[in-house]
Amino acid sequence: MSAATTRPWKFDFTTPDSSKRPVVDPPGYVGPKDIASKGHKGAKPKVDNELLKVKKAWDVALAPGKQLPMQGFMLWMSGNTVQIFSVAITAMLMFSPIRALMNMSQVFERYETVSPVKVAFMDSKLALPKLTYVAMQILTILLGMWKLNAMGLLPTSHSDWLAFLDPKTPIEYAL
Repeated sequence: MSAATTRPWKFDFTTPDSSKRPVVDPPGYVGPKDIASKGHKGAKPKVDNELLKVKKAWDVALAPGKQLPMQGFMLWMSGNTVQIFSVAITAMLMFSPIRALMNMSQVFERYETVSPVKVAFMDSKLALPKLTYVAMQILTILLGMWKLNAMGLLPTSHSDWLAFLDPKTPIEYAL
């Protein structure tokens, strides 16, 4: 008795069986006969580097917006009282976007295309990602200003600016 008859699940690949259909190539496989029949030269499809650079620039531009929920949670967890921890978190939140805006040209430098003629800011393909980057950094600064206002560190009343005015007295206190 042969091994194929005792075990129906075992296949013998040592001898080709001409009665069975030939094995079909898997989907997506490009074999030598497909290359010869379709006129492929074996080269990979050309990748548009400009499009890839713009996509990566958009990723960089939207990255500060993705950090906003976590930064808001950190501000909420630090509390509204004026303590060293909450002031340090807020100062970090305020200074990091200012530093990022000053270094914006270096951030987007690797995504710029090399051209012999210097183009203006708005003529560039990266104008919208740059404007989005600036908007996200401004949103981060506004989040920090909201926190400063919640801690009472922003001058919002007349008595904060004028020494001869008395500060507002609250009508009632909550204990």
